[in-house]
Amino acid sequence: MTARLIVCVLLFGASTLPPGAMAAEPSQTDTRGYAVVSAGYSEVASSPQAASNLDTWLTEAADARAVEAEPPHSDLYLGDAGYETYRTQADAVWTEEDFFHRGQLFAQGWLDQGFTWNPASPDSRLNYPLTFNDRANEYQMNQLYLAMGRRVNTEGCKFDVGGRVDLLYGTDYFFTEATGLENHPDGTPRWNTTGPRAGGTAAIYGLAMPQLYAEFYMPWRYGTTVKVGHFYSIMGCESVMAPRNFFYSHSYSKQYGEPFTFTGFLASYQYGERLTFHAGMTRGWDSWEDPTDRPGFLGGVSWTSRDGRTNVDVTMTTGDEEVNGQNNRTAYSLVLAHQLNCRWSYVIQHDFGVQRDGAFDAQFQSVPAHWYSLNQYLFYTMSDTVSLGARFEWFQDTNNYRVLGIPFASQVTGKNYYEATVGLNWKPSPRFTLRPELRWDWSDVTPPGDRGMYNDFRSRHQFTLATDLIFMF
Repeated sequence: MTARLIVCVLLFGASTLPPGAMAAEPSQTDTRGYAVVSAGYSEVASSPQAASNLDTWLTEAADARAVEAEPPHSDLYLGDAGYETYRTQADAVWTEEDFFHRGQLFAQGWLDQGFTWNPASPDSRLNYPLTFNDRANEYQMNQLYLAMGRRVNTEGCKFDVGGRVDLLYGTDYFFTEATGLENHPDGTPRWNTTGPRAGGTAAIYGLAMPQLYAEFYMPWRYGTTVKVGHFYSIMGCESVMAPRNFFYSHSYSKQYGEPFTFTGFLASYQYGERLTFHAGMTRGWDSWEDPTDRPGFLGGVSWTSRDGRTNVDVTMTTGDEEVNGQNNRTAYSLVLAHQLNCRWSYVIQHDFGVQRDGAFDAQFQSVPAHWYSLNQYLFYTMSDTVSLGARFEWFQDTNNYRVLGIPFASQVTGKNYYEATVGLNWKPSPRFTLRPELRWDWSDVTPPGDRGMYNDFRSRHQFTLATDLIFMF
């Protein structure tokens, strides 16, 4: 970010100032500068030293423009699919810090802890339907995170093998568990038993293993990588991993509209410098073992513009998700991120999902359950250490299948959720990030016998003030 801000200033100055202008008087600088621009090389042709200086200046200006055109890694929050695309194309310019690095071996981690103030003070001490920062007026250690492995070399012309394992301890474990791994196939906890969650069967703090995979690189044409194992979803523009998000809280789309993890294989084929195709087979949403014993599909395409300022990700998944192995679930996600200039960037996301026979109508006939969403993000970089952000979202759970999980949709009124969030990121050093935010949620959904979705189903709206601190180690 520092480099891009300096580049913008240098390029502006370069358009009006020649070499040595900083040492000249203001009036002389302006006059001579415009003379050089208008006359080109004619003014300096008689002076070899001046000509050499001008050549150096032009070369440096061209290099500066090339640097400015590089993908804006630090300002675009693209989720795990976009992150992997940029990592492949730009040699991990935007990445978490490694506390151990030797060759392609690495180890990295962070501690994410926060607090969410809810003035309604719900008796349950829950900010439901918010997840992740779901505890009201209570300290949370969301993530004590450790990742280690071997990165594959995607720049060479040789076959390469790598892999990665991630361990997450904290309150966020509850939202990243996989059926058949941390949970039994019937959904009951296997690893993190005893506690107030899930009707008294799950702990507040627990351990999850959201990633465990081998990765292979094949130098076919522009290169192909294949992940085999348990890995994060490539859908959407938010991530489970805290450092990859601008906000502490998550959108409804991330919480309810998309899967968190998959188990299977995923191939990513680099076609040229700006296009990447993804395709693979999985065992379903958030599953280590597939109760249906039927494979699903996960795929998409990522595109980056020539100047690196625009990125588009289109991803989708489809497969049978219910125990009877007959009810198909299909979802897609569209993400467009654009760097407007040196300070402003914008991201828009649209999700759609449908679950066959996911709900019942008023005549108690099974009908498909649908959900939609539209998210918008706007980011502004004030300085090397401070950035501002805003998010506005509309999420429609048409049949109240994803949030409430009530199959009898006719007994619930409303279907829309909205949230507006503003916040900032302060990074006093590369290893610390403070993320305070203000969030306002409101919804027209009213379950039977209740008054709304917030404050233990007593209100139609909710205000939260939250902050967390990420320490990279």
